[in-house]
Amino acid sequence: MNKEYYCILTINDPMNYGNRLQNYALQAVLSQYGNTTTIHQYNRTPTRLSYIREKLHDHLRPLLWRVNHLLKRRSVMQIDREKNFYKFNKDFVPADLVSETPFSGVHLHKKGMHIRKVIIGSDQVWNYTFNLSDDDLEMRLGRNYPTQKLLAYAASIGLDEIDAKETPIFKKYIPRIKHISVREHKAKELIESLCHIPTTVVLDPTLLVPAAEWKKLFPGIANNQKKYVVTYFLGKPTEKQEHIIQQYAREHNCDIRRLNDIRDPEAFSAGPREFIELIAKSEYVFTDSYHACCFSIIFQRYFKVFNRNTNTMKNMNSRMKSLFEQFNLVNTMENEDILPHYDKEAVYQRLKERQKQSMDWLDEALRQ
Repeated sequence: MNKEYYCILTINDPMNYGNRLQNYALQAVLSQYGNTTTIHQYNRTPTRLSYIREKLHDHLRPLLWRVNHLLKRRSVMQIDREKNFYKFNKDFVPADLVSETPFSGVHLHKKGMHIRKVIIGSDQVWNYTFNLSDDDLEMRLGRNYPTQKLLAYAASIGLDEIDAKETPIFKKYIPRIKHISVREHKAKELIESLCHIPTTVVLDPTLLVPAAEWKKLFPGIANNQKKYVVTYFLGKPTEKQEHIIQQYAREHNCDIRRLNDIRDPEAFSAGPREFIELIAKSEYVFTDSYHACCFSIIFQRYFKVFNRNTNTMKNMNSRMKSLFEQFNLVNTMENEDILPHYDKEAVYQRLKERQKQSMDWLDEALRQ
């Protein structure tokens, strides 16, 4: 007897907090409807040789950790970080039942399995600037699946405009997706203006999972710690931003836990489970990250968003603003010197409303 699966088509980034946690969240939500798995999409593997090379690297990863440790090519905290992510991926978001590649299409790795629906999203699944070929982008738009199986939940383009070179690809494949929801208002504008397809803005999957469910993942890293604030930056904080963080910590008698920062080896080594626990138990969160904001909202933490200070990564302000507009938190990114303390109860009630609206959309899309 065939077993039907809801299959998530997303970015497979094994070392990215936001990507791993939104993947887990969408899987948790979809599991209410039936069996769920994630499609392992092998982007940037245009030949069988490149595919075998990547598969071999995945298989040999534990051995590579030992070699790097013995030869001291990687620090202990870097290896510990990779191990924490690897265990989370293996235990909570495995992607070993369905895979697809540009050169040979879809492979089912379990006998008797049947794809019921392919849910594209969320994260920046349609951001082609992440070194994607046209083949890769077409796969991310569901090229290899029948149109009646496709829907998009909280998909993100992550750009303010679509380049002329990629426009024909979007025009060809977007109309094949029967139901489309996105994470940002800008993505809605782009799709509706380019393809004339009705599009709905919904919550990121992480915001659909209640705090009580997230707490079940906590490994206990923050138990019995002194009060602390959390920092999580993908860019490097400016001197002024660092001064604001340190001043707040001093005035409130808090330590500073620094995710993604080698100055704090334990926090740097954190996997996705440790990441959410450190945010949940903090006194205040300072960040330039979209998903750090999401988890601050989930766990009702006060947070301050700084403009991202980087020359290599794109600014995320449009995504932040779209999120904050939904929760009436528009002052969160204003004057750097002002640290907001919002009405937690009002934000919580707004979260409940948006959760219902988003789940109603998903429920209807899955049942059609």
